[in-house]
Amino acid sequence: MSISATSGVVSNIDYQSLISQLVGLKKQAITNLNTEKKTLEKTNSAYSSLSTKIQDLKTAADGVRTATGFKVFKTSSTDDAILGATATSSASSGSYSIVVTNIAKAHKIAADGVAASTSTIAAGAGSFKFTVGSGVEQTVSVDATTTLTGLKDAINALSAGVTATVINDGSATSPYRLILTSGSTGASNGVTITQNDTSLLFPTTLQAAQDASFTVDTMSFTRSSNSVSDVITGVTFDLKSGDAAKTVTLSVERDSTEISKKVTAMVDAYNSVVSYIKANNRYNSETKTAGAFFGDSVAKSVWDDLRKVMTSAVSGLPDTMNRLLHIGVTSDTEGVFTLDSSKLKTALSTSFDDVVKLFEDGTTTDGFGALFYDLASNIDDSVDGRIKGRQNGLNKNIDKIESDILNKETAAAAYEEQLRAQFTGLETMLASLQHQSSFLSRL
Repeated sequence: MSISATSGVVSNIDYQSLISQLVGLKKQAITNLNTEKKTLEKTNSAYSSLSTKIQDLKTAADGVRTATGFKVFKTSSTDDAILGATATSSASSGSYSIVVTNIAKAHKIAADGVAASTSTIAAGAGSFKFTVGSGVEQTVSVDATTTLTGLKDAINALSAGVTATVINDGSATSPYRLILTSGSTGASNGVTITQNDTSLLFPTTLQAAQDASFTVDTMSFTRSSNSVSDVITGVTFDLKSGDAAKTVTLSVERDSTEISKKVTAMVDAYNSVVSYIKANNRYNSETKTAGAFFGDSVAKSVWDDLRKVMTSAVSGLPDTMNRLLHIGVTSDTEGVFTLDSSKLKTALSTSFDDVVKLFEDGTTTDGFGALFYDLASNIDDSVDGRIKGRQNGLNKNIDKIESDILNKETAAAAYEEQLRAQFTGLETMLASLQHQSSFLSRL
């Protein structure tokens, strides 16, 4: 006899209810362990998010921990249709008078027309050869089946610095013409046909190869390209059109707006880390739920160390420029920091070198960019950082809990089977006693 129904046949006892309650008591420990596991997983997930925010802080700090990070320049041209420009960190502030007489042009030649793009253009086997400037001679094989389009495709397949196109010029009898265009501008990069075993002739120059010619503060220059980066250190010209009668003023100046964005990025990243830790370090008395970092000493230590750096003074710097507040970084009553960009702009214009020292990883001092970068690197080190160590501990505890849950589930299943066996024995015994009682009553 087995106990599978909700009650015993002889005793009328609700065995299933008894078993469920007894096993439920046994499984309460499993429920508690699952609750603890979820809490640990919540904390582990929160640390992963914190790690991402610490990495963002490290990246932002990296942008201002060297002098190069502050050497950001912008350019302005009084006539963008003639001249544009960009500047790198090696540039210097200055103003230049520029006259662009000619821009560089690529050589472009055209063949006489044929009736159709599919017209054959060679009588037999031969070659079509060309060079670009002083480059290597390029060869395309032709034969009696080569068409105008076929020659175009073969030239382009070489990727040899010449682009071939076929155009229809609209003429009545022979409108299809092959155009060869040099891939490089400049007088020295012309296209020269060195062997032509086709019926095509190239008598028309659509555009002559031409160097750019321009002056900078009355000094004359010629270049083969319209992108010129070797005249003013750190500045690249973009020559767009020529006008010998027009003087363009190019200004190069420090880009305080971009520098402000970099400093703001670091401050915002700091706020994001601290705000996240604070939000997860609370206990809600109404819902009786604790944040992922509530009572967690590691998260609290990260918060404390970052706050110490943010409010510290850089040793070795003058008292007038050794704290972030000196460039306009201040906090509200909630500890959220903001940057007054106008104050930073003033500091950059009056004390640029001191502002750089306030952030950079110097030979004798560590500025805030270096301090936050190093601290973030240590906190989030993938081997022995605080976050990694805490997550290792959490994962170890989670693994142990999972093992305990598995053992307790196995024990609960065995306990249920034991109870069923015991109740089955009881029911069997009661059935036997009932049978004996019925037998005796008949005597």
